[in-house]
Amino acid sequence: MKTYLTLINVFTKAVSMSEAQDKRRKVMIVVLSLFAIFGIFLPVVIFSGVIVKLMTETLMAVGSESLGIEIMMYIILMFTIVFGINVIFNELYFSHDIGYLLPLPIKPMTLAASKFTSVFFAENIMEFALVAACVVGYGIASRMPILSWIMAFVGAFTLPIVPLVYCGVLALLLMYFTRLVKNFESIHRITLAFTFIMLLLVIGSISTLQDLDLEHYVKALATGNQTFFKAMRIAFPTIPLFIESFHSTSILAFVEYIAVSAAYMGVFLFLADKLYLDSVIAFSSSQTKEKKVSVDKVMKKVYKSSVFMALFKKELRLLMRSPAYFVNCISINFMWPLLVYAGFKIQHYDLSVTNIRNLAAENDIHFNLFLLLSIIGVSLLMTAVSSFSSNAISREGSCFQFMKYIPVPYFVQWHVKAAISIVFGIAGVWLYYIIFFIVAGVSLPRALILLVVSLLCISLVSYMGILIDSNQPKLIWDDEMSVLRENYNTFFTMALSIMMTAVFSGGGFLLFVKTKISISVLLTIALILLGLANIIVMLITKKTGVRNIAEQEET
Repeated sequence: MKTYLTLINVFTKAVSMSEAQDKRRKVMIVVLSLFAIFGIFLPVVIFSGVIVKLMTETLMAVGSESLGIEIMMYIILMFTIVFGINVIFNELYFSHDIGYLLPLPIKPMTLAASKFTSVFFAENIMEFALVAACVVGYGIASRMPILSWIMAFVGAFTLPIVPLVYCGVLALLLMYFTRLVKNFESIHRITLAFTFIMLLLVIGSISTLQDLDLEHYVKALATGNQTFFKAMRIAFPTIPLFIESFHSTSILAFVEYIAVSAAYMGVFLFLADKLYLDSVIAFSSSQTKEKKVSVDKVMKKVYKSSVFMALFKKELRLLMRSPAYFVNCISINFMWPLLVYAGFKIQHYDLSVTNIRNLAAENDIHFNLFLLLSIIGVSLLMTAVSSFSSNAISREGSCFQFMKYIPVPYFVQWHVKAAISIVFGIAGVWLYYIIFFIVAGVSLPRALILLVVSLLCISLVSYMGILIDSNQPKLIWDDEMSVLRENYNTFFTMALSIMMTAVFSGGGFLLFVKTKISISVLLTIALILLGLANIIVMLITKKTGVRNIAEQEET
């Protein structure tokens, strides 16, 4: 047990952000953390609780009030599997500490259990908050007694066990019985394929969202086809027991829930004891066989180019060749239109191409207002979501010292990283807006001005994200996925982007409603404010950002 607890402590510290090196950086982290809490964490948590409360109140009319929280639990656990599979594989087989731990007198079951537990703690922070919010929403709507509240919150902490066990068992069986997975990139490719399959299913089901009404939907859910729930209850047997424990204040159901969770954990530990050591040794041995490349072949591919283009191509190749960056940074830029389309289908708006062209031709003021504010909001948010800039310094990792010793000014390197973010930001936003402008028949001058607004938004978030990451970059990591998942700077950038969206888009809407100013004036104000914001961030970057890189130590 002592070894198990010691390993958990070591693994947990290994994935955490390093401490700030001075008071100025600590203050900045505190400020950014507050933005992240109030800009992302609390809104998402509160929204989840409100949705469950509304569904519970609506389902009470048909006597099925627990179905609302049940479906939310299934959704949360399915996302746990999607996001947890990479982390489990990495911790069990691809982390750099494997080579140091294998020679030590540690039982394979203890090693696997400690790694599983460290992943469990890392995955449980946000998930516990979401589950707790759903419980609060349900508890308020159904007026749960005190005992039910206690069982619900205790149970919420152990809920990720089953989906993470599925990930762990899959990793053990796949690595022991097959040779399909040769490196961490293979796992990312599998995850990428799985993600696109889910997207195809979402696209195929969007047509069923027409004229969706929450009240009618949840009643149909309670009285109609239960195929989804039957399948999910088999896949996640702990959920019905968990919900029954606080829905009916059943101590027996709660004990059964804990027992089933323990049984799942027991299966993982049994398989780890039998399979983990052999599979990890076989994998580690296969990794030692490296392909040798002759110096002549390397030199034939070397050619001279400008400093800016050389660094730009280096960044581009890193992003394109790493599956983790490709999936989480690049591909996300081409998925957001699906959510927009689904939102319009749910609201059953009549937005045919003919209607859109008529609105543009008539120069409809509300259409132009929506177009301007949506371009600002999407450009700000999608640049932050893609996280090119918010891990720009962290991506250097152990090569960070290369930035400090090459004869290239820090500000030039900064511009290169910002240019990568801007290029992909433009590709992920402009592509769809240009198509929309052509289809809608938006005039060329107006389209160009709107694209300039979008460019200013993308540039602002790009430079701001690098500035945030330079304050406290995560330079110590085992794999690229750690740079994305365990880097708080991504959340900080997202929080500030949400705040800026509220200021520019929300403030622009309120200004229009209160003053009835023309769209041209509103557009001019947006251009001036975004231009000033870019200049301010650029000046701060030139002073503070460059200093951050110069003073930053690798550890």
